[in-house]
Amino acid sequence: MADDDRKLTYSERDRLRREGGREGGGGRPKGGRARAAEEQRSQEALKVADSLFTDERGGTEGKALAAAVNDAHGTSELPDACRSYFDALGPPTSLQLASIFLDAGEKEMSVAVLDELLRQKDEGGLEIDGGLRRQIRLLSEDFDDDLASRAEDLLEAL
Repeated sequence: MADDDRKLTYSERDRLRREGGREGGGGRPKGGRARAAEEQRSQEALKVADSLFTDERGGTEGKALAAAVNDAHGTSELPDACRSYFDALGPPTSLQLASIFLDAGEKEMSVAVLDELLRQKDEGGLEIDGGLRRQIRLLSEDFDDDLASRAEDLLEAL
């Protein structure tokens, strides 16, 4: 009945609403708790789906580049390893790699990492705490205005 191109009559709409066959998805309007629980389930499903794509970014090449960045952490080769990753895949999406990229001290990459973190925060799927938050706080006091303002924007969003 609802599949054809004609409009439903009021009695048809009432019947569908009573039977729970409404196009919008159910009989009664959802209460606050039900909406909150549904929103929570939806957010968790989005996080799981997002992690499917961000953890393995770039396939085997991405894994190799991420491993190179991790191996170079704490060495003088870190900026070069970060640059190789950045040129191939863009800014990292994982918090661990983002923290390492900020350690590299390269302005262009640091700004891109902060922008990516802010984007993730705006989408609602990001919790920053601990060492990364301290790094961002230190960057917010940097002499470079561009870098400091991005870090301040991110801290305000947290």
